[in-house]
Amino acid sequence: MDKKPVSSTNRYLALLAGLTALYPVYGYASGVALGHTIFELDLFFLISALFTILVSLTRRPWSAAILGTINGLLLFGDPNAPLAIGLSLIPNGLVFDLALRGRNTFSEGISKKRLVIAGALGNLAMAIAGLLIAEAGGALNTTGISLVVSSVIALVGNPVMGALGALFGILVVERVGEHVRSPLIR
Repeated sequence: MDKKPVSSTNRYLALLAGLTALYPVYGYASGVALGHTIFELDLFFLISALFTILVSLTRRPWSAAILGTINGLLLFGDPNAPLAIGLSLIPNGLVFDLALRGRNTFSEGISKKRLVIAGALGNLAMAIAGLLIAEAGGALNTTGISLVVSSVIALVGNPVMGALGALFGILVVERVGEHVRSPLIR
């Protein structure tokens, strides 16, 4: 039986599908187990790690935007998912990808510094979009000090978790990269 090698498009779609499924499944389990006690910081960490893994392994531009949009639309259709988190995944992916734009970024490998910055900036965009969506939808029923605390956690904690998630994603890619001939990250 002649085995046909898996094309890069098939590999990309399989990786995209797997990472797309991982985010809402983990988000549901996290929501059940932790609720809102940690302000969904684990989800900010995870999405940044998933973006980093997908972009680094596939080297395809706009991969994070595609992953963010698919997950955002999936969560938008779930009545139990927070609307602000679902819709803010879209600007997160867009900003992550825009932060990686540059000459020969995808052909020469992506620098670790650029990935960490992209993770932080993407999550900052997600925090801002999430706060705006939540405020517009009336989900932030807090006032005064409580609103300030939740805003500070979102605007400071989310970019930090994005940078940490990107670092974790880099570690995963480097481990996978040991089995690949060309360097994935420089």
